[in-house]
Amino acid sequence: AVVSTQSGHYGRGSLPRPYKMIWIAVTLLSVACAAPTDQESVRISFSQKALDYGEDIAFYMIDILQKVAVDKLSLPNISQDQFRATNLKFGALDLGKPEISIVPNVGLKWRNGNAKIQVTGGWAAKAGWWWTSGDMTLDATLAVEATAGITASNGKLVTAPKGCSVHYHSFNLDLHNSFFSWVVSMFESYITPEITSAVCDEINKLLRTTVNGVIASLPHDIPVADIMDVEIEADSNPVFSSSGFDISARVIADQQGSDVVFPFSPEPIVSQMDTSLMVCLLVSDYTLNTASYVALAAGQLKESVPSALLNASNPVMNTAYFKTSIPEFYTAYPDAAITYSVVNTRYPRAEFDHDNIILDMPVELSVQVAGADVLTLALSLTVEGNMQHNNNVLSGQVTSATHTSSIKSSQIGNINVDDIEGVIDDILNNTVLPKINAVIVKGVTLPIDQYVSLNKGVLEAHDDFVKVCADATLTDFSLQELKKIAEDILI
Repeated sequence: AVVSTQSGHYGRGSLPRPYKMIWIAVTLLSVACAAPTDQESVRISFSQKALDYGEDIAFYMIDILQKVAVDKLSLPNISQDQFRATNLKFGALDLGKPEISIVPNVGLKWRNGNAKIQVTGGWAAKAGWWWTSGDMTLDATLAVEATAGITASNGKLVTAPKGCSVHYHSFNLDLHNSFFSWVVSMFESYITPEITSAVCDEINKLLRTTVNGVIASLPHDIPVADIMDVEIEADSNPVFSSSGFDISARVIADQQGSDVVFPFSPEPIVSQMDTSLMVCLLVSDYTLNTASYVALAAGQLKESVPSALLNASNPVMNTAYFKTSIPEFYTAYPDAAITYSVVNTRYPRAEFDHDNIILDMPVELSVQVAGADVLTLALSLTVEGNMQHNNNVLSGQVTSATHTSSIKSSQIGNINVDDIEGVIDDILNNTVLPKINAVIVKGVTLPIDQYVSLNKGVLEAHDDFVKVCADATLTDFSLQELKKIAEDILI
């Protein structure tokens, strides 16, 4: 008997380490999407365009998954007074391309609107005093919808099932026995709930265990050599709206083995998602400053001349240069060689503002003769640089540098600081500034480079945060990793 029924619902330089630290915090971008917090320093936003691309990725995984599922998915035996169904297995599975959409205030919805399945097995029906048995083939077309809630728990994102339904478009059962067509309606009433249960149970298991296992395996405390840890903590839920969703994070650099109390807090990130692109990544200068605070404390940045940049033959490297401008200096140390040393007296403080990054760094400039300090100046150095984005690389260059100066101590009497401003400029231009500029020009390749390629990028520096928006594609490496996940789902 072949009977059809329609419808029915059942429910990764050669520069000194300290200078690398100036921008090392930028590498925190790649882990921002791992966890949300109510005091965000990083936010990642996804548009519906990203979800549309996600549908293609999901279809790639489904194509792998359904090939594995055919051999592994089965249904329980059914035993009733007058009917039995045994050895029920999925003979074919074609889920098609899914639709992924946002459920405001809840999470994400997955819908396969025209999935096709085939189930084979044995049947037995009681007619009078005896049982008759045979083989059967079921072909059905159905729509599957599942909603995943995404929340924060114990510092990590957690997924949970928020609904699953199966709607049958068609139900075609062949018992290979024309005399028992009456069994079909009975079989349908038993088998459709079992299929619904099997599908939804597998989806719920995926959301409760498999997906959460992948999330739990993501690093939330990442050591950076012997310098610092990058910590990510979650304590609030993602925000889902009709046009996109935001995942926010408190991402900081911390000392390894101890917790740092920072003397500053993140400023609010006020920005809207650019829905013409897939993803926007927003990073507060707070995140950079935690890395700077930990790695570049007072005394960590040290430079001196003479050096390769400013050698001993330069006139400013001898007291004779000051014979007219500061005669007291020349009189006390006639024709003597000079060494200039620059050291930071506080961590460099970064600020994003109007498409620029601004570094505020107080330094101490020491003028030394025969190893002894003759003159010490306190400088407040401000460096501005622009920024650019190319694929997965953030870079730029120093566009200006200014400073204010004051005399901290002098062994050669009262000195007018204006008389040596030109020398100060020479020293700064041949010590810390070239190093800073070299770091910025080289830029930072985001650690996501192995996993994601960004294109059509937009880079904007706003008040206290930088915004990177782009379309994205997964690399071959990512696709291979997804393939492994898909193949392991039903193990």
